[in-house]
Amino acid sequence: MPELETKLSRERAALLDAIEQPALEQIGARATAIRHRRRARIASAVVAVLAVAGFAGLRPWASDQAPPVVVADPSPSPGVVYTDAGITINGLTGDGFLDPRGQITDVEFTDPDNGYALLQCRDDNGRCAPSLARTTDGGITWRLATLPADTGQLDTTGQGPFLDITGFRDGRIVVAGYISADGAQTWRAAAHTTGPAAAIAAGQILRLGDILRLGDRAVEVWSSTYGNRGELVNQPRDMTVNWVAGAPTATGAWWVGGQLGDGRPAAAVTRDGGRTWEVETFDATGWTVQVSVLGQRAYATVLGDDRAISAIYLSTDSGRQFSRTTLPSISPRPGLAGEVVPLLDGRLLITGTDQRWYVSEDDGRTFARAEGSLPAVGRIVRTTAGYVAYDLFGSPWSAFSADGSTWRKLQVR
Repeated sequence: MPELETKLSRERAALLDAIEQPALEQIGARATAIRHRRRARIASAVVAVLAVAGFAGLRPWASDQAPPVVVADPSPSPGVVYTDAGITINGLTGDGFLDPRGQITDVEFTDPDNGYALLQCRDDNGRCAPSLARTTDGGITWRLATLPADTGQLDTTGQGPFLDITGFRDGRIVVAGYISADGAQTWRAAAHTTGPAAAIAAGQILRLGDILRLGDRAVEVWSSTYGNRGELVNQPRDMTVNWVAGAPTATGAWWVGGQLGDGRPAAAVTRDGGRTWEVETFDATGWTVQVSVLGQRAYATVLGDDRAISAIYLSTDSGRQFSRTTLPSISPRPGLAGEVVPLLDGRLLITGTDQRWYVSEDDGRTFARAEGSLPAVGRIVRTTAGYVAYDLFGSPWSAFSADGSTWRKLQVR
């Protein structure tokens, strides 16, 4: 149909003529602008790459200008992870660690982020004053803090006084009779004790006294405002106390352990701020009892010579009634280094005097050694905000955990 093709061709030409075309110079200007913008974007990208990579030799700017500042990635690089049996230790991250003179002798965290490490010379091989390090990010980074002026004085053997840290949930710490409320930047002397303390107030803690009283070590009350407030008025009756819990239970109860006058191992708990005590005895051989609590589950561990575990008892009602979980016929296991740690999944974690990790899935009846890549370890200690493991790798490394399962190797030693 040539007529139809001719008609369509004419209509197509008419339509193109009706469309207004931009002027040629307008098209050229627009193309030039597009090329300029493309070149600008490419140039900006090149400059950004050079700045990030730090290629000072390729910089296109004048040579008399200062080189650009290269900002490092603020997130730490992943470190080695040591793990087995559901226990994880996150290793060192970043570029380094703080390494003052001396060795870590005490670690205290007032909350999972804020912690302190005390370093002292533990032998006569070197003269060094004690050092205090502080972290505000859970142990990843550390800086040196100040200590009270007279705590760094060395004696004739080149040793300073043996110190420890007492931490409180309000963030304050006490060292050698001095109190700091600002992260160990400044210190003030604690007020002198005015005699025995009637009770444990909110925020105060119990500690085992260092001074022997008629052959016994008294239970003392410590305050973040006054330091050592003195001996508690009502001590557990007829009981020689040789262990005090590192922190109260979630309900504010405090546990202590030791022996009765007839030599039976015993534990005592106060639920009213130290005004009265409930004493529990255990039918096992031992010189002390340590109590570990998580929720309503309380585990009483009786320790014999060389810290061998003589028996473990379980209470499911916050320590009002205990039942023995272990059998006398069980073969001796390694001694307990530190304390029993109840885990959130219902298991128990301990470290042995053989420097190994052990886990129990049956309330302490049996323990299986955790192998994997977990390092050698010393004792585990309960603190205000969680647990501290000392002497990792058989050297002065430490680790902190809020729950006993996940640990952070502290980047200070």
